Amino acid sequence: MGEAGTPPSDRGAPARRQRSLTWRISLFVLIVVSVALLVMVAASGYAMSRWMTGNVDGDLQDSLHRVASQRESRESNGQSAVGRDPVCRGRQTDPGPLGPGVPPVADTSSDSESQSGAPRSLGGPGFSKGALLLISEGGQVQAGVVQDYDVVALDAAAQEQLLGVDADGRGHTVRLADVGSFRVMAEDTGAARVVVGQSLAPSSRTVTTLMWVEGALAVLLAAVVAVVGRRWVGREMRPLARVSSTARRIGALDLQSTRIEPFDRVDASDAQPGTEVGDVGQALNTMIDNVESALTERVRSEQRLRQFVADASHELRTPLASIQGYTQLLRKDSIEPDLALSRIGSESQRMSGLVEDMLLLARLDAGRELRLTPVDLVPLVIDAVSDAHAAGPDHMWALDIDEDPGDSCVVNGDEMGLRQVLANLVNNARVHTPPGTHVTIGVHARPAGSVSLTVADDGPGIPPDVRAKVFDRFVRGDASRTRSGTGSSGLGLSIVASITRGLGGRVDVISSDRGTTFTVVLPHLEVDPGSS
Repeated sequence: MGEAGTPPSDRGAPARRQRSLTWRISLFVLIVVSVALLVMVAASGYAMSRWMTGNVDGDLQDSLHRVASQRESRESNGQSAVGRDPVCRGRQTDPGPLGPGVPPVADTSSDSESQSGAPRSLGGPGFSKGALLLISEGGQVQAGVVQDYDVVALDAAAQEQLLGVDADGRGHTVRLADVGSFRVMAEDTGAARVVVGQSLAPSSRTVTTLMWVEGALAVLLAAVVAVVGRRWVGREMRPLARVSSTARRIGALDLQSTRIEPFDRVDASDAQPGTEVGDVGQALNTMIDNVESALTERVRSEQRLRQFVADASHELRTPLASIQGYTQLLRKDSIEPDLALSRIGSESQRMSGLVEDMLLLARLDAGRELRLTPVDLVPLVIDAVSDAHAAGPDHMWALDIDEDPGDSCVVNGDEMGLRQVLANLVNNARVHTPPGTHVTIGVHARPAGSVSLTVADDGPGIPPDVRAKVFDRFVRGDASRTRSGTGSSGLGLSIVASITRGLGGRVDVISSDRGTTFTVVLPHLEVDPGSS
């Protein structure tokens, strides 16, 4: 049994290979050109046939009028046409009444009978091949046609067919047995009927020759179009082939590798906007840029994550090792219990703070929304200075605020998060500067509709090799990994940057050998004066 919805005969069948776009476009162009040439050949043949038929009709009409006029003239002189149709005897007394294709009616004194049932006038000088004449009068019919320079009488069936032609002054096409197709025109003159005609064989041969010549030229032209068109389409599609080659090379790369090689790009000449191929090339280059940037960022993120895990493990290993060591000493009674318990508590507190900081960063990275409420930064700065005096009495702490800040320092923020920002910045200045350093904590309204928090010190500054990554995680000013219980974990400034970004602000640092200044910029919140 096959899978549901899949015919058994289709299992494992290879996909049918589609024809290339070059081949399909070339075939389409060839079909269009061939149809156009066929229509042109047919139209030109039809137009030529109609034109030649019109010329024959014009000649027949002129000849018919002249024959009718001459017969009326003879009848007025007492002569009869039927049975007394004269034949030329070396002297032509009347110009050819039938025009091209019909011989002139000759006048002579001879009144002999007609020859072979055909009008004697067809045998006179000036007759042309394919001319036809029928005269019916008084029950007698004479009809003949010129074939191979000889006058051939028409049989009764042909005569009856010609007598059935309408005398409406228009040309008619008839097909006579054994003699072919003719264009004929009939007219009644008194008691007689005259029918003149001309064979259509010359016209048919001319049209057929024209059709063969045009057909041969059409075939030749179609062949040229097939060859030249295929080459032209192939040349125009060549840039698309280069674009697809670039895409295949990128598709063959190992994107799981931790080292991303620079991707190939579509050549600038094949990525010019304005053409279909150029638009495709430009779109592919844009996609390659996005994919390369995403992969590069993914690799960087993985590297940062590995470094973060490694740093966190290292930071946790130190207090854990201390706790384990003091516990073993305590079990062996090799240390005073109060000292051991004090050190264990200190290391536990340090480890707990580290875990809390990492948890906070993880929540901020996961997009945890801060609780935004209107917060006045002035009381927060005053509290931070008070706490700094208590925690670092060996430093000189100063407060820098406007005399009457009013509502100019109100922001839309998270109060606990902002207190932690200030605490981390103040603690960073206290830990990484020597005793006696002057530290100024200030808050000011900025003219651009924002509020700035500043923590500035006149200490030795941040080492140049650390300044560019001071907000990265587990980055400290000293290279040592062995920290005392009062040392920082290197996550304080990372927390400052994450909270500030979450509040829609930014944090900047300016450092030199004359001091360091951290500036937190937050958008100002407009407070309605009428609100309570």
